[in-house]
Amino acid sequence: MLKPLLMGVGLAALLAGCSSHPTQPLDQRLLGEWQGMRDKNGPCQFFAWNSSFGADGRFTISFFADEQRTRLIQTEQGTWTAHDGKNHLTTDGVKTTEVYDYRFVDANTVEYVNLNADPTADCQADYRFTEHRAGH
Repeated sequence: MLKPLLMGVGLAALLAGCSSHPTQPLDQRLLGEWQGMRDKNGPCQFFAWNSSFGADGRFTISFFADEQRTRLIQTEQGTWTAHDGKNHLTTDGVKTTEVYDYRFVDANTVEYVNLNADPTADCQADYRFTEHRAGH
């Protein structure tokens, strides 16, 4: 994950295993394309992201420096599992798995909380964020 810049959002983030057939359950409600954005006036550096969660247990998250998502910072890929309100992301090449509690606000909005703060993250206040289904 983008340790110095994005560890708190790595939403993103939620996974285990590298198989194309996950052995852990996937919360089907999370499948598809999502978007998130840090508050421009918040305590953390602004960035926006697009995330994609596939039925094969793979994810892709692209981080952008602008609201229009034209200035790419970095793209991460890895594996994910999600069940019982816990989303697990393991980025390819990273040994640790990020675990987020999540809850649906509605069918197109998910709130995430990462309870395991990483002291190397760029912003300690950034362990709670919201994603919206793309196009909604």
